[in-house]
Amino acid sequence: NSLVDEIEKRVNDYDQYLENKEVRKSANELRAIWACGNEYLQSAEPWSVFKTDPDKAAMQIRLSLNLIKLYGVLSEPFIPDTAQKIFDAMHVKDRTWPENIRDALNSLPESGAFEVPEVMFGKISDEERETWKNQFAGS
Repeated sequence: NSLVDEIEKRVNDYDQYLENKEVRKSANELRAIWACGNEYLQSAEPWSVFKTDPDKAAMQIRLSLNLIKLYGVLSEPFIPDTAQKIFDAMHVKDRTWPENIRDALNSLPESGAFEVPEVMFGKISDEERETWKNQFAGS
């Protein structure tokens, strides 16, 4: 699976950057890991697949939920409060750093319950972006 291979490589890189205290590289790699999952969900379209193949859609959703759990674990060093919201919504007790990505992406029970949390990251308006750009641009 190319998604799993890419996530595995990126998590290894992310782990190394964290270990070396390369904060900017770590943050960029974490963002890239999130982007992999977003791209997967957009291309898999389980909401459309469900109409013709409910079992395949269920597998796609399960993988996506496992990705969210993984993102919570990986994000905890940078955004611990948001990671906690992810864990709470998914009723996650095991927050162990992943040794094996394939296992991590199969760690949630097949019929586990979860709650839909409030929006964790609001959309940034053009006005806010411009204000922050001016405020933090430096000289």
